[in-house]
Amino acid sequence: MQKKDTIAFDLGGVLSYRDLSSLNEEERFLLEVYMNRYKVQDRELLAYATSKIPEIYLKINHLRSDAEETLQMVKDEHLTPSIWTNNIGAIDVWFESVGLYKFVRREDIVNSFYIGVDKPNVEFYKKALEIIKKHKDLILFFDDDAKNVEGAIKSGIESVHFDSARKLPEVLDEELRKIKKI
Repeated sequence: MQKKDTIAFDLGGVLSYRDLSSLNEEERFLLEVYMNRYKVQDRELLAYATSKIPEIYLKINHLRSDAEETLQMVKDEHLTPSIWTNNIGAIDVWFESVGLYKFVRREDIVNSFYIGVDKPNVEFYKKALEIIKKHKDLILFFDDDAKNVEGAIKSGIESVHFDSARKLPEVLDEELRKIKKI
């Protein structure tokens, strides 16, 4: 493993999780409409659903209990934390509400919504590197989706397939020890 200066994390499944149990029937319907927006013909319904998404996202997205500790570990090691996510633009409101900007600079967050291509497409990773202005050899990427890990590896980015049943700080610590041996 080469020396790294940036640790990139997927959001959903690594730093956060979704819990839909707090949604009422209308919110579930609106979320479904929004998630299938390219198939929705009713423009008024779509506009209404879109207007409610930031509020819904605040209810359903939650930081993992060990996310802040993990991001602080990265900073304590004088590494740059980065987030690479397939998400919607409204997630920015959530980032603010949970305090992620204390740990991750806005310019180190890469969202497929803004770049027009999703993980695991190799183009996503190329654009991510351009956005955060880093060489692929300097990145270690964590994702819970094997396809996304595979896409990153095809792009030349060292990656860790994260099992969300494990504690993220422990996994990060193992990987940081490997980096320090270099």
